[in-house]
Amino acid sequence: MRRWYVVMLLLGAMFSAKSGVADTIILDADTPATGSGLGVSPLVTPSGTITFAGEIRDRDSDPDFNAAGALGNVFDISGGSTALMSFDFDVSSITFIYGGNFGVFDIEARDIGGVVLDSFFQASTDDGEPAGPITLSGPGIRSIFWEDPGNSFAPIDNLTIETARTVPEPSSLLLLGTGLIGFWRLRRKKA
Repeated sequence: MRRWYVVMLLLGAMFSAKSGVADTIILDADTPATGSGLGVSPLVTPSGTITFAGEIRDRDSDPDFNAAGALGNVFDISGGSTALMSFDFDVSSITFIYGGNFGVFDIEARDIGGVVLDSFFQASTDDGEPAGPITLSGPGIRSIFWEDPGNSFAPIDNLTIETARTVPEPSSLLLLGTGLIGFWRLRRKKA
Protein backbone atom coordinates (compact mmCIF):
# COMPACT_ATOMS: atom_id res chain seq x y z
CA MET A 1 0.00 0.00 0.00
CA ARG A 2 2.86 2.34 0.82
CA ARG A 3 4.44 1.76 -2.63
CA TRP A 4 1.17 2.52 -4.35
CA TYR A 5 0.95 5.80 -2.44
CA VAL A 6 4.53 6.77 -3.42
CA VAL A 7 3.88 5.90 -7.09
CA MET A 8 0.74 8.01 -7.15
CA LEU A 9 2.56 10.96 -5.53
CA LEU A 10 5.31 10.75 -8.15
CA LEU A 11 2.78 10.59 -10.99
CA GLY A 12 0.91 13.58 -9.55
CA ALA A 13 4.12 15.58 -9.24
CA MET A 14 5.07 14.75 -12.82
CA PHE A 15 1.73 15.91 -14.22
CA SER A 16 1.53 19.04 -12.08
CA ALA A 17 4.91 20.32 -13.30
CA LYS A 18 4.53 22.71 -16.20
CA SER A 19 6.92 21.75 -18.94
CA GLY A 20 6.16 24.54 -21.38
CA VAL A 21 4.56 27.74 -20.17
CA ALA A 22 4.62 30.86 -22.32
CA ASP A 23 5.68 34.18 -20.84
CA THR A 24 4.06 37.55 -21.47
CA ILE A 25 6.38 40.55 -21.78
CA ILE A 26 4.98 44.10 -21.65
CA LEU A 27 7.00 46.91 -23.26
CA ASP A 28 5.95 50.57 -23.18
CA ALA A 29 9.36 52.35 -22.97
CA ASP A 30 8.35 54.15 -19.79
CA THR A 31 10.49 52.32 -17.19
CA PRO A 32 13.73 50.30 -17.35
CA ALA A 33 11.73 47.08 -16.83
CA THR A 34 9.44 47.94 -19.76
CA GLY A 35 12.15 48.97 -22.20
CA SER A 36 13.03 52.63 -21.56
CA GLY A 37 16.74 51.78 -21.89
CA LEU A 38 16.40 49.75 -25.09
CA GLY A 39 17.71 52.67 -27.14
CA VAL A 40 21.16 52.25 -25.57
CA SER A 41 21.35 48.70 -24.21
CA PRO A 42 19.57 45.33 -24.52
CA LEU A 43 16.76 44.37 -22.14
CA VAL A 44 17.23 41.04 -20.38
CA THR A 45 13.95 39.26 -19.56
CA PRO A 46 13.25 35.81 -18.06
CA SER A 47 12.63 34.57 -21.63
CA GLY A 48 15.79 36.05 -23.14
CA THR A 49 17.26 39.29 -24.47
CA ILE A 50 15.53 42.01 -26.50
CA THR A 51 17.49 44.53 -28.60
CA PHE A 52 16.23 47.64 -30.39
CA ALA A 53 17.61 49.74 -33.24
CA GLY A 54 15.47 52.84 -33.41
CA GLU A 55 14.62 55.77 -31.15
CA ILE A 56 12.73 56.06 -27.90
CA ARG A 57 10.83 59.35 -27.83
CA ASP A 58 8.11 61.15 -25.95
CA ARG A 59 4.72 60.28 -27.38
CA ASP A 60 3.76 62.41 -30.31
CA SER A 61 0.82 64.67 -30.98
CA ASP A 62 -1.18 62.06 -32.93
CA PRO A 63 -4.62 62.28 -31.26
CA ASP A 64 -5.69 58.81 -32.48
CA PHE A 65 -2.50 57.22 -31.12
CA ASN A 66 -2.96 58.99 -27.81
CA ALA A 67 -6.63 57.97 -27.63
CA ALA A 68 -5.59 54.33 -28.21
CA GLY A 69 -3.50 54.50 -25.02
CA ALA A 70 -0.06 55.89 -25.89
CA LEU A 71 1.35 57.46 -22.74
CA GLY A 72 4.89 58.55 -21.90
CA ASN A 73 7.61 57.22 -24.22
CA VAL A 74 7.17 55.28 -27.47
CA PHE A 75 9.36 53.13 -29.74
CA ASP A 76 9.92 54.98 -33.02
CA ILE A 77 11.90 54.81 -36.25
CA SER A 78 15.26 56.58 -36.47
CA GLY A 79 15.17 59.87 -38.32
CA GLY A 80 12.58 58.99 -40.95
CA SER A 81 14.04 55.57 -41.72
CA THR A 82 13.39 52.23 -40.01
CA ALA A 83 13.32 50.43 -36.66
CA LEU A 84 14.13 46.84 -35.70
CA MET A 85 13.34 45.04 -32.44
CA SER A 86 14.99 41.61 -32.11
CA PHE A 87 14.51 38.71 -29.70
CA ASP A 88 16.97 35.89 -28.96
CA PHE A 89 13.99 33.65 -28.13
CA ASP A 90 10.91 32.53 -30.07
CA VAL A 91 7.85 34.76 -29.92
CA SER A 92 4.38 33.58 -30.94
CA SER A 93 2.60 36.97 -31.12
CA ILE A 94 3.11 40.69 -30.64
CA THR A 95 0.23 43.11 -30.02
CA PHE A 96 0.78 46.88 -30.14
CA ILE A 97 -0.76 50.26 -30.90
CA TYR A 98 0.75 52.54 -33.56
CA GLY A 99 0.72 56.15 -34.70
CA GLY A 100 2.17 58.43 -37.28
CA ASN A 101 0.03 61.52 -37.83
CA PHE A 102 0.32 62.21 -41.58
CA GLY A 103 2.49 59.19 -42.33
CA VAL A 104 2.37 55.64 -43.65
CA PHE A 105 2.83 52.62 -41.39
CA ASP A 106 4.40 49.32 -42.47
CA ILE A 107 5.52 46.56 -40.04
CA GLU A 108 6.71 42.95 -40.46
CA ALA A 109 7.23 40.07 -38.04
CA ARG A 110 10.21 37.96 -39.16
CA ASP A 111 11.73 34.62 -38.21
CA ILE A 112 15.41 33.99 -37.43
CA GLY A 113 16.22 33.78 -41.15
CA GLY A 114 14.46 37.07 -41.97
CA VAL A 115 11.44 35.40 -43.57
CA VAL A 116 8.29 37.51 -43.12
CA LEU A 117 5.75 35.58 -41.00
CA ASP A 118 3.09 38.28 -40.70
CA SER A 119 2.75 41.95 -41.61
CA PHE A 120 0.51 44.99 -41.41
CA PHE A 121 0.32 48.05 -43.65
CA GLN A 122 -1.72 51.23 -43.36
CA ALA A 123 -1.53 53.76 -46.19
CA SER A 124 -2.38 56.74 -43.99
CA THR A 125 -1.96 57.55 -40.31
CA ASP A 126 -3.72 60.90 -40.74
CA ASP A 127 -6.22 62.17 -38.14
CA GLY A 128 -9.25 59.95 -37.76
CA GLU A 129 -7.39 56.79 -38.86
CA PRO A 130 -7.26 53.67 -36.64
CA ALA A 131 -4.29 53.29 -34.31
CA GLY A 132 -4.64 49.65 -33.24
CA PRO A 133 -4.29 47.45 -31.44
CA ILE A 134 -2.78 45.16 -34.07
CA THR A 135 -1.50 41.62 -33.48
CA LEU A 136 1.22 39.98 -35.55
CA SER A 137 1.60 36.26 -35.02
CA GLY A 138 3.50 33.28 -36.37
CA PRO A 139 5.69 30.39 -35.30
CA GLY A 140 9.15 31.51 -34.17
CA ILE A 141 9.04 35.31 -34.54
CA ARG A 142 12.52 36.66 -33.84
CA SER A 143 12.16 40.31 -34.86
CA ILE A 144 9.80 43.06 -35.90
CA PHE A 145 10.85 45.58 -38.53
CA TRP A 146 8.87 48.72 -39.24
CA GLU A 147 9.12 51.87 -41.28
CA ASP A 148 7.25 54.85 -42.64
CA PRO A 149 7.68 54.77 -46.42
CA GLY A 150 6.35 58.35 -46.38
CA ASN A 151 9.48 59.46 -44.43
CA SER A 152 7.62 60.80 -41.42
CA PHE A 153 7.58 58.87 -38.16
CA ALA A 154 6.01 55.59 -37.09
CA PRO A 155 5.86 55.03 -33.32
CA ILE A 156 4.53 51.92 -31.57
CA ASP A 157 3.62 51.56 -27.92
CA ASN A 158 2.10 49.20 -25.36
CA LEU A 159 3.64 46.02 -26.83
CA THR A 160 2.40 42.69 -25.45
CA ILE A 161 4.84 39.96 -26.46
CA GLU A 162 3.81 36.33 -26.03
CA THR A 163 6.69 33.90 -26.04
CA ALA A 164 6.35 30.59 -27.84
CA ARG A 165 5.21 27.64 -25.76
CA THR A 166 7.65 24.80 -25.57
CA VAL A 167 6.45 21.31 -26.43
CA PRO A 168 6.60 18.72 -23.63
CA GLU A 169 9.26 16.10 -24.13
CA PRO A 170 8.07 12.70 -25.38
CA SER A 171 10.21 11.09 -22.68
CA SER A 172 7.68 12.13 -20.02
CA LEU A 173 5.03 9.98 -21.73
CA LEU A 174 7.52 7.11 -21.93
CA LEU A 175 8.24 7.51 -18.23
CA LEU A 176 4.53 7.48 -17.42
CA GLY A 177 3.98 4.34 -19.50
CA THR A 178 6.90 2.56 -17.86
CA GLY A 179 5.62 3.50 -14.42
CA LEU A 180 2.11 2.24 -15.15
CA ILE A 181 3.45 -1.07 -16.51
CA GLY A 182 5.61 -1.43 -13.40
CA PHE A 183 2.65 -0.68 -11.17
CA TRP A 184 0.50 -3.21 -13.06
CA ARG A 185 3.20 -5.92 -12.74
CA LEU A 186 3.61 -5.22 -9.03
CA ARG A 187 -0.14 -5.56 -8.46
CA ARG A 188 -0.21 -8.74 -10.57
CA LYS A 189 2.60 -10.39 -8.52
CA LYS A 190 0.75 -9.75 -5.26
CA ALA A 191 -2.47 -11.31 -6.58
